[in-house]
Amino acid sequence: MKERIITLIGTNHKFSDQTIRGRLSFRENEIEIYLKKLRLIKGVREVMILSTCNRVEILLVSDFNIDDSILNFLSEYSKIDINNLSNIVYIKHSTDVVRHMFRVAAGLDSMVIGEPQILGQLKEAYKWSVEFMSSGSTINRIMRRTFHSAKIIRSRTDIAKGAISVAYAALLKVKQIVDLNSKKVLIVGVGEINRLAAEHFSKAEAKISIIANRTIDKAQSFADTYSAKAIKIEDIKKEIGNVDIIITSTASKEPILLKEYIPLNKKLIIVDMAMPQDTEKEIENLENVKLILLDDLKGIVENSKHSRIKQASIAEKLIDKEVEAYKEYVDSLDYDEVARQLRYTAERVRNIEVAKFRKKYADNLNDEIIEGVDNLTKSLLNKVLHEPTNNIRLFAEHPEGDMYIELLKRIFKIEVSKKEVKCFFSENS
Repeated sequence: MKERIITLIGTNHKFSDQTIRGRLSFRENEIEIYLKKLRLIKGVREVMILSTCNRVEILLVSDFNIDDSILNFLSEYSKIDINNLSNIVYIKHSTDVVRHMFRVAAGLDSMVIGEPQILGQLKEAYKWSVEFMSSGSTINRIMRRTFHSAKIIRSRTDIAKGAISVAYAALLKVKQIVDLNSKKVLIVGVGEINRLAAEHFSKAEAKISIIANRTIDKAQSFADTYSAKAIKIEDIKKEIGNVDIIITSTASKEPILLKEYIPLNKKLIIVDMAMPQDTEKEIENLENVKLILLDDLKGIVENSKHSRIKQASIAEKLIDKEVEAYKEYVDSLDYDEVARQLRYTAERVRNIEVAKFRKKYADNLNDEIIEGVDNLTKSLLNKVLHEPTNNIRLFAEHPEGDMYIELLKRIFKIEVSKKEVKCFFSENS
């Protein structure tokens, strides 16, 4: 069976700024559309999209190298020249992809080392690929091992201890500028990062005054927690003059906060954690506005990570072991070898039973009968095993093929690897 190519193409906070990441980002309500478009690219078998405020990555499984095709797709999608795009993305293949996914899930590749939010975002990305039927056996295998690896690292290290979220970093940044006591806050959007920000700012004695969202019901539910006012995003302009701080993070492709909305006689702090930005570019030039963007939080994050560097080193060593375990696991799932071993096991049983038959009826058998029995049992065996062994090879194309193979190996006690290999069942029993 021809081996498929595993590819990851992406960018993150280390390779590109917030504006570029914004142009490459995918909105949640568009994920299905672009998963299907990517699947239509020649050679693509499986695909998953991870799009967060600090990274955009596409994980693919293909029949042949499709790097150029995906770069062209991203260039057309983002309107970034292909030559410029090549300088701000990374491309990984094979085991390097697996190692990268393990590091991402553990929070080792995050702006905030050890932050837990990325694991939830990865699970969400994987859920979309399964729900929209763009994942298959290879992506399923990688993601299951990724989540297992993350569990190992978080249970055996203190990598997440003391880790600050992006929302908390925003709080620390704002506290460097102003005393938060009784400051009124307008929050735009109801996503997880906004909810974390509301929690942190409220504990710091700021007043969560207004929650704005496209869906008023969701805004009201969020606002009730803080006895705040709920408004539609279209009504933001009327309320900006009544607050001191605006925190925004939505999935909008176009700016929500426009320069014309900002009163010139009012000092404002705007924390924009969206990608692409929710704030119009011209707002940066307003003297009465302090605009804080995601990339402005890097200094805060750097100061918080020193205590976790040692834990990160331990985590990297654990990842080395998990990558080796993954490779051994994949070797143990040799579909063709399992089919051969199944036939070998059946043939061994047939030979034993035919030998018993010849011994028991030795006085009543001649060469013609012996040959007839031998041919009959061979024919029966081939007919019984023909469809199952063909199906084993087809499992390679099935999203749950790995589990089917593991189950067969257990039922028939088939050993492909000489080493004991942990499988899905042993890890989840």
